[in-house]
Amino acid sequence: MNTTKIIVFDLYNTLIKIKESTNFFLKLFRSSKNGFDLEISAYLRLVMTVNIDELLDILPQEFATLYKKNINELEKELDSIFIYDEIFDVLEDLKKDFRLFLISNLASPYKKPVFKLGLDNYFEEMIFSCDYGYLKPNDEIFEEIEKITTKKSNEILMVGDSLKSDIVGARNMKWNYLRIKRSGNILENYEIKSLKEMRKFI
Repeated sequence: MNTTKIIVFDLYNTLIKIKESTNFFLKLFRSSKNGFDLEISAYLRLVMTVNIDELLDILPQEFATLYKKNINELEKELDSIFIYDEIFDVLEDLKKDFRLFLISNLASPYKKPVFKLGLDNYFEEMIFSCDYGYLKPNDEIFEEIEKITTKKSNEILMVGDSLKSDIVGARNMKWNYLRIKRSGNILENYEIKSLKEMRKFI
């Protein structure tokens, strides 16, 4: 008997995709004089766990200068984001029987498409790494769902594309999980090609 009551979705490459990616924040780092006095891993972690307004304050002035100078590239990237064909139908269907949540590792400007596309209407709560200060697969960001819902681990299903962030993170929490794998061969029994297949597992 399936016990799923909560479904938690990843965002990028699960529900939406960037068509024209410029790796904006990575490009800023590479065009800086000395990487804003940070190692690249520390910089990228900071970008995804701190709101952009705070970043502009805490990073060297060069960051703010490069950010403002290249803002059009970021806007172009955000404008290229599209939602996968089946998403609205799937979310509409699942919302009838389950509580839906979102967890995403992202830099704060990348929240914008969620609201522009109307995805926010489907989720009870959306947990973004840039707001909470934690990244998947760290337990802390997954624990937010358990705090909000007070549900047991076997009642929660994680759905995402990343083996490292989504599947390993969910496995560590003893949640159920499905990996969306839109291209390539299906190699595991928890992998699906389309979110339309989810009903077979829940």
